[in-house]
Amino acid sequence: MLDYKLVEACAEVIRFGSFEKAARALGLTQSAISQRVKLMEERFGQPVLVRAKPIVPTVAGQRLLAHYQSVRLLEQDLGSELPEVRAEGEFGQVTLAVNADSLATWFVDVPKLLFEKLGVLVHLVVDDESLNHHSLQEGNVLGAVSLRDRPIQGCRVRPLGSMRYFMVVSPEFQERYFKDGLTADALRACPAVNFSEHDELQNQFLHQYFGLNPGEFPAHTVPSSQGFVTLAEQGVAYAVVEQHQAEEGLRTGRLVRPCPFEIDRPLYWHHKTINSRLLDQVNDIVLSEARRHLPEIPQ
Repeated sequence: MLDYKLVEACAEVIRFGSFEKAARALGLTQSAISQRVKLMEERFGQPVLVRAKPIVPTVAGQRLLAHYQSVRLLEQDLGSELPEVRAEGEFGQVTLAVNADSLATWFVDVPKLLFEKLGVLVHLVVDDESLNHHSLQEGNVLGAVSLRDRPIQGCRVRPLGSMRYFMVVSPEFQERYFKDGLTADALRACPAVNFSEHDELQNQFLHQYFGLNPGEFPAHTVPSSQGFVTLAEQGVAYAVVEQHQAEEGLRTGRLVRPCPFEIDRPLYWHHKTINSRLLDQVNDIVLSEARRHLPEIPQ
């Protein structure tokens, strides 16, 4: 029989990637958390954590975390059906993975709806949409927005819709760098803005339309969707942004499109195939918001 105080300690260390942060979240000392993890590993007969920076789970740790999430969901289902078993003031929680552009646009009301309708606290893991499914595979989240259209083992995948991206710059930036036209040489001579070192969208756009590869152009790194738009409006970079984020800047003239090229990115919702009423409701809210805001993925 598992001791769920030990399981909880391991799960929180995995979630935060840190003993210190897990201790703070659980209201315990770091020593107490370390002791619980040690006891769990002794009972498992193998490590559940790789003690790196950040801390990551072993294969056994991933299985433990997935089991813990399933148990928590079942407990929350029971709490919604039998309120008397839930402690006063206690909230459920779900952990989801989403890309920054979705969080800034169609996903923005999802945490509010999940709290108001289901009474759950939402923990979001924000990463590139080409990488989010890894969080699901590793057992860190229950659902994820991803570019992947094939289901992950133990999960179901559903289409969300498509997001459209294009390049924007300030009028001053265009006059300074693209006065003689937008060419590969012109792009090599001025800065872009990347979300991270794994900014696959920017790389895809510049390679597809201008034959540029990563490292062939200078770039700021700003891990913020709104930061992309801000840097473009400030005239210090060109940016490939989601169309809704650029609307106001284009309307007011703070931004212009230096080329007509566009990229449509289909998004998919992956979630665990756990028999849980709460998870079904979470999925329904996410899918409903996507249908409200995103065009369907072309067949």
